[in-house]
Amino acid sequence: MARQQTAEVDTSFDRYARMVRNALDTPVALVTLIEESRQVFVGAAGLDEPVASTRETPLSHSFCQYVVSDESPLIVRDLREDDRLKDNPAILDFGVVAYAGFPIKDQHGTVIGSLCALDTSPHEWSDQDIELLEDMASACSTELSERALRLDAAERAWHAHGLTDRSRVLLALSEGLSTTATLEDVATAMEDIAVDILGCLKGGIWLRHDPLKQRHAADLPLTEQESAGGLTFITNPDAEWTAAANFGSLAIDDGNPAGAALVHDAPIFYRSRAEQNADYPHLVNPGQLGEARAFLPLGVRGHVYGVLVLVWPDEREMSEEDRVTIAALTAYTAQAVERALLYQDRLDALVILQSSLLPRLPEQDDLDMAARYRPAATRDQVGGDWYDAVLMHGGATSLMIGDVVGHDMDAAAVMGQLRTMLRTIAWAGDNSPARNVERLDQAMRDLDVDGMASLVKARIQPGGSPDLWVLSWTNAGHPPPLLITADGSTELLDADLEADLMIGIAPDIRRTDHRTVIEAGSMLLLYTDGLIERRGEDLTAGLDRLCKVAGQHHDLPPAKFLDALLGELVGARPSDDVAVLAVLFKTQTSD
Repeated sequence: MARQQTAEVDTSFDRYARMVRNALDTPVALVTLIEESRQVFVGAAGLDEPVASTRETPLSHSFCQYVVSDESPLIVRDLREDDRLKDNPAILDFGVVAYAGFPIKDQHGTVIGSLCALDTSPHEWSDQDIELLEDMASACSTELSERALRLDAAERAWHAHGLTDRSRVLLALSEGLSTTATLEDVATAMEDIAVDILGCLKGGIWLRHDPLKQRHAADLPLTEQESAGGLTFITNPDAEWTAAANFGSLAIDDGNPAGAALVHDAPIFYRSRAEQNADYPHLVNPGQLGEARAFLPLGVRGHVYGVLVLVWPDEREMSEEDRVTIAALTAYTAQAVERALLYQDRLDALVILQSSLLPRLPEQDDLDMAARYRPAATRDQVGGDWYDAVLMHGGATSLMIGDVVGHDMDAAAVMGQLRTMLRTIAWAGDNSPARNVERLDQAMRDLDVDGMASLVKARIQPGGSPDLWVLSWTNAGHPPPLLITADGSTELLDADLEADLMIGIAPDIRRTDHRTVIEAGSMLLLYTDGLIERRGEDLTAGLDRLCKVAGQHHDLPPAKFLDALLGELVGARPSDDVAVLAVLFKTQTSD
């Protein structure tokens, strides 16, 4: 039996384990950190006692140690057939037979553990299983790195109390940098601090191309790291700086002061504009502002992400106190830039994960289907929006769209469970939409799936004539389906009816089926509320806007119709997750 830890184990990574366990359909999934004599499970799903409580085993029972030592994934169908692993005591003691694990890295890029799935029988790991596990391991590594960076920043802040009074004021004001999320946030906060504390006229950040990739090239001389790349100005949306915008792209070389500061990894100070222009006469332009200026590499532990540029309104010699304060601002800005880049990297990984959970639509001759999913642009979380379509045994088509309450990994995990459960119920039972949703609600209760969601479950089948279709559906607290006819008129199908309760609230209620006949040439649109809701606006206004825009684009095929709809209603940066599913009804062809 593993020893009881004297300190409480951090279990905040359980959500990654739950997600892997549900997605790969294995009894156990773990987030493991390897130490000198043991492995610790900071995330776990499916463990039996006593390991579920101790959250550790000795390395003698570890397969994850090989992921760390090899610094590469370990994918094994049957451990008993592997010469290196077949004698591991975990096979007999815990019944582990199959293993799939990907490396987890810290903020330095060092492999420190594994995100893994375990099975008690031989398991054929699919390409999709491996891709999802790799994406989840990347997201997990990013979160671990962010935590380490926050701890490092806190330690630096503690030691900074010994700075001069002016530096302590800068430290207090630079707390604004610790709460920034995006690069634009960092640029705005940095300039505010530079103007208020240092008396600057302007402050800007030039970020190198592919800055995260540069982290892996830290052992090379700067001149060899992406030497063909360049620097790009990060715009503060609240300020205008014409001269900076005119030089928005700079080479990483000695041909400009920002590039030179990065190449030589050293700050460059100019007492006046004239001094800079003497060194770089080819950069003189009428839009130049201010006098004194500083160009400072933004580096964190050997990784240089770009250059901070500060401009003062007057000529000045930088005192030692000035340089200490500027160095503090530079250090905080560099950490904020690294954190923002990791934030974006995590968001990208999570969006990939979200997309991997969305289905491929069936192809049918008589129905033309298309779907789109757009994540919210302003957060680092996946959401619970989903869509699905299933071709039934008898020729009918089952449609689903839903939205789990919440915007986090738990919501995404519930979304994956509900989508899988509902499509299985629909395919296996081929019952009415209302009965399908009733069974889903009951399954959530019986299988202890904790969550709430709105959804529309629909069923399409031929209507007895080549040009007629029958649509039946049930609505569990979701926005009403929209029907667009061939002439562009629109109808919200159950807008005048009271929708049933969302699922996850009262699993024993009876749900209502609705039914209508649809003519060929019409299009059905199912969507989540991110398409229509706006802060401070009545929902009716959003529905009216949807009807208007949908009618204007009714003659487009479904894929182009959805792209036009999303372009006009949510733009490139939606404020909430959006899922949409469109079905064009065609004239039925005989077999």
